[in-house]
Amino acid sequence: MNLDVSALILSGGQSSRMGEEKRLINYHGKTQEQYLFELLSNYFSAVYVSINQNQTTDLPYIQDLELGVKSPMVGIISAFNYNPNVAWLVVACDMPFVDESAIEFLLKHRNLEKYATAFENPEEHFPEPLLTIYEPRIFPKLQEAVHQGKKSPMKILQNLDILLLQEFDNQWIKNINTMKEKASIIAF
Repeated sequence: MNLDVSALILSGGQSSRMGEEKRLINYHGKTQEQYLFELLSNYFSAVYVSINQNQTTDLPYIQDLELGVKSPMVGIISAFNYNPNVAWLVVACDMPFVDESAIEFLLKHRNLEKYATAFENPEEHFPEPLLTIYEPRIFPKLQEAVHQGKKSPMKILQNLDILLLQEFDNQWIKNINTMKEKASIIAF
């Protein structure tokens, strides 16, 4: 168990393109929220679902703070506000290909000296902020960014000293955002 890292399932988005809550979609014989919770519980003693003000869950959760922006950054900052003394492994609920190999790869390559350890999007060459380990030292940087009206965790990661992981299974960082994408995954 990783005692210095907690896990956060980002589930507080609006799911407007999908038309249904992405966290409740069944890709693995259970909701994506339940699947990720069980997966992450194998590695971390503290696992939470990030939810917005209008959501409920039976799992341990951290409710999004009111920060005046709509962004995954709200969930990440809310987690650090809950416990600023641990690193947070963050995974978005719309990534159905995250599995044991992805979590183990990320943990194995974690660099505590950096602000974060993230996968590099192989097509865009930017850090994928929604499957990342954020170290405690990044918390003030995230707060400062939100106070400046910045809401993209990817852009913040681009401007900090982070470890960018390459040479991995690109499926791990694939987001499923539309009904068409969902249908292709379920059919597969």
